[in-house]
Amino acid sequence: MTRSLHVALLQLRAYDLADHRQAWAALLRRIDEAAALQPHPDLLVLPEASYPAYFLHSRTAYEAAGVLQDGEVEEALAERARRHGLAIAAGVVQHGGPVTATNDRLENVALLFGEDGTLLARSAKRFLWHFDTRWFAPGDRFPVVEVAGARAGLFVCADARLPEVPRTLAVGGAELLIDCTAWVSSGRSAAALSTPQVEYLLPARAIENGVWIVAAGKVGVEAGSIVYAGRSGVVDPDGQWVAQAPSDAAGVVTCTIDLDRAAGAPITRRPELYADAALPAERARATQLARAPIAVQTSAARVAALALAPSPSAIELMERVRTQVRTLAAQAVSLVVLPDLAGADARAVSQRELLPLLIALSGEAEVMLTVVLAERELQRTYKTAYVINRGEVVALHRQSHLSEREREVGFAEGSVAPPVLETAVGHLGLLLGVEGLVPELARGLKLRGAELVAWNAGDVRAPLRTLARARANENRAYFVAAGDTSELGGACVVDPTGAVLMDTLSGVAMAASADTNRALARWHEMAPGTDPIRDRRPEIFGALFAHAEVAAAR
Repeated sequence: MTRSLHVALLQLRAYDLADHRQAWAALLRRIDEAAALQPHPDLLVLPEASYPAYFLHSRTAYEAAGVLQDGEVEEALAERARRHGLAIAAGVVQHGGPVTATNDRLENVALLFGEDGTLLARSAKRFLWHFDTRWFAPGDRFPVVEVAGARAGLFVCADARLPEVPRTLAVGGAELLIDCTAWVSSGRSAAALSTPQVEYLLPARAIENGVWIVAAGKVGVEAGSIVYAGRSGVVDPDGQWVAQAPSDAAGVVTCTIDLDRAAGAPITRRPELYADAALPAERARATQLARAPIAVQTSAARVAALALAPSPSAIELMERVRTQVRTLAAQAVSLVVLPDLAGADARAVSQRELLPLLIALSGEAEVMLTVVLAERELQRTYKTAYVINRGEVVALHRQSHLSEREREVGFAEGSVAPPVLETAVGHLGLLLGVEGLVPELARGLKLRGAELVAWNAGDVRAPLRTLARARANENRAYFVAAGDTSELGGACVVDPTGAVLMDTLSGVAMAASADTNRALARWHEMAPGTDPIRDRRPEIFGALFAHAEVAAAR
């Protein structure tokens, strides 16, 4: 029998701190209106800092505004949950821990009340964004609780920009992630506002963890300088928005979700390989590179990714590759990333057949190639990436994570994490196939200094562009991703902000090439005072790295 959950997401108008009384009255009124909807909601979600406001100006301004006490706010929300018989998740500002001379900050929290009014969970925002750090203290807890028949975890807005936050909740058993958010945006048209979280970050979080995500946000302008993107909605475990509000109007989004579709992470985790992702910032190579001098003028390189359709023969496949690589070499491309040529057939073209030809091609064209071929050794077959630089194999890596389909056809897993190489185009990290669906691996590459990541993707049964943009953005590194020619595949070059520099047409075998400058990959700030490398705090993500730390200690 299907486990259904009826959710209602309140998209609220933004209010300034000085107008917190109007904000509170509107919030309670909107809860009552949503509770009268049919079907009756099981869960109602409110935005980040629904009360009193998001931008607080200063701690002095907050204290002088005369806001309601934390207990009053909690009791009113609990009473509404009891009265209407529905769970409520709400983002509010609260006083943090004990106030001392050195700890006098607030917290930006998400509260979750059960239908009987019981406070089930309280989660403070872990990844503070921009001016958050002026008055909020970061959270460090990851409760997963049963609510309305679902195992749910809470996060707040920018928490979704750190893959470790939703990942920790999912590893803790969450099948539903609740995002109390207030997505900041910009643009000339209020009806066209958006944000990276809407476009690819939340879809990536849903895909990599196999969970539902529900998000409620704000619209309008706050403090005369902050505009919100709206777009409250529901993302399914395949990364598709199945319900979504506009960006320019307050309202409510309703959706009935099938909890049984939340099957968990599509790729089995291997924590023993994630020691690099557990590195603190001060020990990371990425931090050292960010402080090192670099000549911008000599840090540029043109790179390319190739989208290829499956070929019936190794001869035809090699001819296609040869033609494209020669063309790209004539366009001053230094690195060409090829898709996974081993595919889903352990008997497919192997390194014995194609590797000598690719070595010769790399030498002739004077380019670097990365390619995945089937490698057979001692009755085992691996998917192995070869990095070939001007006619010489300089590195190889056996794919460390496999899909169920790849296991079923006979491939074996490699035993080490993907490498980072020092090359003429910069510090180059490798990802093979479904390794790109595992956020810990990309994070480990970045912390070890990767400025560019070559993703030999092939057919990963997930939207390559969505995941490449998320990995680039959250790690501040270029991603050069090569897949098949399907709607989900293609090839693209993405810069460290998540912007697609070059893309391929759907269904067309072709290359995407673009200029990179690794100086940009050493600049980690997403906003003033907001750095996903420096501000990660790996010690709070122990559930992800426990085995890795043990392995590293040995």
